[in-house]
Amino acid sequence: MSKTRLAVTCRSMRREDLPEVLVIESLSFAEPWTEEMFLQEFTSEGIAEPLVARVDEGSGERIVGFLCAWIVSGELHINNIGVHPSYRRRGVATQLLEEMLGRALAKSVTVGYLEVRASNEAAAALYTYYGFQPIGRRRNYYDHPQEDAIVMRKAPL
Repeated sequence: MSKTRLAVTCRSMRREDLPEVLVIESLSFAEPWTEEMFLQEFTSEGIAEPLVARVDEGSGERIVGFLCAWIVSGELHINNIGVHPSYRRRGVATQLLEEMLGRALAKSVTVGYLEVRASNEAAAALYTYYGFQPIGRRRNYYDHPQEDAIVMRKAPL
């Protein structure tokens, strides 16, 4: 598969998307979110903003990535983002992040936060490109393997 930019359609996540999202989650993280954790996103109306990125390469649409975020008190909190391994480095995470930033701006959000594994240089580079800057470190935030999180902030959004 070529690594050219993939045009995706981003939309709000639906319950029926969960089987595909859970596959991506399990392929992406040593400690994946559970189905119950994703279901909690649907019960947090007015706060949670889960998105999926879909593509149709001729054999029907499939979900290739997702982003879960909360918008609370004028702040954006990016909680989880994953891209199917076969579609990484093709702009999927970029398009999800752009969609979420646009939605947040439409709601007059002024600042954004996220945590990223200290070793995840690709994700940190993406966030830095979009104006997120490191502001702190959470020691031993992640397990399997145990690792620090870098807290990043973007202001103004």
